[in-house]
Amino acid sequence: MKSPMVVVIALLVLSDPLLAKKPWIIDPHTHFKGEAQVADEATRNQWHAQNSLGKVIKPADYRPVADRLQLRSTLVVEACDQDKPEYNDWVLEQAAASELLCGYVARADLTQKEFLTHHRRYQKTGFLNGYRFRFDELNEYLNHDLAREHLALLEAENLVVDLLIEASHADDVVALAQDFPSLKIVVNHCFRAKIIDGKISEELRTAITRCAAQPNVYCKMSSINNFSEVAPFTEPAPTEVQYYYPILDPVYEAFGADRLIFATNWGVSAHFGSVDNVKQMVLDYLEPHGKRVVDKVMFKNAISVYNIKRKYLR
Repeated sequence: MKSPMVVVIALLVLSDPLLAKKPWIIDPHTHFKGEAQVADEATRNQWHAQNSLGKVIKPADYRPVADRLQLRSTLVVEACDQDKPEYNDWVLEQAAASELLCGYVARADLTQKEFLTHHRRYQKTGFLNGYRFRFDELNEYLNHDLAREHLALLEAENLVVDLLIEASHADDVVALAQDFPSLKIVVNHCFRAKIIDGKISEELRTAITRCAAQPNVYCKMSSINNFSEVAPFTEPAPTEVQYYYPILDPVYEAFGADRLIFATNWGVSAHFGSVDNVKQMVLDYLEPHGKRVVDKVMFKNAISVYNIKRKYLR
């Protein structure tokens, strides 16, 4: 029996000619930064001259990408420090002002009492979809009483937890999924996969299988350029989809079409090649599986997992 969300999405597609037009894609992973954040970070970081994380990036900069690649909307993912809630506020202001932005996955420290105050403020904007944790932060939260209370709150409010992690964090992902079984958990960038000599590590292969066994864990098929052996800001990553089979096959087999989500990771993905290739290679991989699979991975799963509001889609 289909869930109510699936039925609603199907009715929208049938009734809205814009939704029915193909390709129809949502990009649920981009990074934007304002002037104040870039200036502040420049006092502590020395970015490569081509590193997008060291530049002011606004919705207007993303528009040519979205229009060229027919990306209907983007869900922005945090690119700020835990102790800088004002940078979350800046992104949320951009979301309210731009038709391109349909939501935000924010940054916060769940061990702090102030988390709830900031959380409620973000919620009032209507554009908060969840939070992202990085690497060992998740383990810290799992072992901290107040953080666990906040995790339970996110679960109760049907928000998403995005995870910037690697295969070595699989134990923590499984623990989070089992301790909070209704919490939607999205692993970013296929565990930051790397293909070395045409293979992925056994540790990564095991992490994929173990995490996919938890029904509330999803995986972003995102930033595919980054998976190659090419160093950033050098030669472009390979553009033949077959090169990426060693990671795409295991995640597709483990998570299936219902729990995979396409995203670009723009502009970080451009450090390794063209963002156009990120979209095209994922489409090349999915299209042999049929239109139903393409639609799920390229936009339907993002809408349902992140609770993206229809009114925010251009």
